[in-house]
Amino acid sequence: MVPRTTVNSTTDYAAINKKTDTKTSAADQQQDRFLKLLVKQLQSQDPMNPMDNAATTSQMAQISSVTGIEKLNTTMQSMMASFASAQSFQAAALIGKEVLTQGNQMKFDGTKPVDARIDLPAGVSNIKVTISDKNGAVVDTITLPQQAAGAAGVVWDGKLDNGEIKAAAGDYFISARGVQDGKEIALNTLTWQTASSVELAKTGVNVMLANQKSVAFGDVKQIR
Repeated sequence: MVPRTTVNSTTDYAAINKKTDTKTSAADQQQDRFLKLLVKQLQSQDPMNPMDNAATTSQMAQISSVTGIEKLNTTMQSMMASFASAQSFQAAALIGKEVLTQGNQMKFDGTKPVDARIDLPAGVSNIKVTISDKNGAVVDTITLPQQAAGAAGVVWDGKLDNGEIKAAAGDYFISARGVQDGKEIALNTLTWQTASSVELAKTGVNVMLANQKSVAFGDVKQIR
């Protein structure tokens, strides 16, 4: 007696034989219509008065340019998506670290000095830095020497204006002014904040700070 053999197959032959639907782009459809029209014109042309070769070549070059531009756009979109993805991974590494960005809020722990940066344009003198509490009351003022354009460092030791008693721990605010071409101007300040999370927005990657503010990833000047 011949033993019976059973074969178990998991192959979906229906799926294999199913016709795959292919989607064509607008440029491909336009190119297909152009080629069909060109073939029809060649078949129907007067042998005694054939089509102008230069005009035909020009039309073919134009349709080729349209196809090339669409492929270039597709490639650029893919590159931008890859760049955004890579940027989001880089920004995620900032979580838990301090980042230096444009702002005026500083956190003083009651002991350690707080440092910040002042963005100095060229030719600024009489640089005065003001430290205020959350109620707007001035607690200390610092005078910086004249220096070259760029980011000037400033350190607040936490002492009040009298130089003896230290301020209480909490949030403080920094502002700066200087004189340029005989006029007093406000100067941009940069402070340190802890990065708490990363947001993937339509406009790009944003870094959420511990003070509930958001800055663009590209606006982060320094990390520590």
